[in-house]
Amino acid sequence: MALLIWGLILFIGIHVVPSSARLRAVLAAMLGENGYKILFSLVSAVGLVLTAIGYGQAPREQIFEPSQTARSLLPAGMAVAFVLVVVANVPGRIRRLLRHPMLAGVLVWSVLHLLANGDLASNVLFSAFALWTVFAILSAEYRGKRPAVADGKLGNPAFDLAGVAGGLLAFWLVLHFHADLFGVAPV
Repeated sequence: MALLIWGLILFIGIHVVPSSARLRAVLAAMLGENGYKILFSLVSAVGLVLTAIGYGQAPREQIFEPSQTARSLLPAGMAVAFVLVVVANVPGRIRRLLRHPMLAGVLVWSVLHLLANGDLASNVLFSAFALWTVFAILSAEYRGKRPAVADGKLGNPAFDLAGVAGGLLAFWLVLHFHADLFGVAPV
């Protein structure tokens, strides 16, 4: 369980840095912009790997009965979550119209998985991600961060179609290989 917690501290901790413009500026000044981005990426990757290994090694002590409603919503919810994460990274209309689609996708993923599992390790993992995404959304809103609409244009709808298709393909792949990737058959 300690490895899971340390991984979450690293991964979420480095993702909290951009919420403080002053701290980010100090680090970028010390390391250079590229150095900051390299450090951010390395700490994120190490944190994510430690989180995954720690979650896999953590005992599955059940602390509440999993929600059957959440389990039945998981497939559709995960399809939406994957689409949101992918469209957040393409310059289409959906990205410009929705506020924080990637964070919304992570929030859907974490809340549904939290309710659908019920064991201690899942509670630690998915609660941490849910709390972080809520913090990140509120922090971004406070700082006025939102995808900019260039010259009043909403973006190319072809990118939206590609983003939705890519998100659904990623969802299908993870669904199909869920047991191989995470050691648990999807619901």
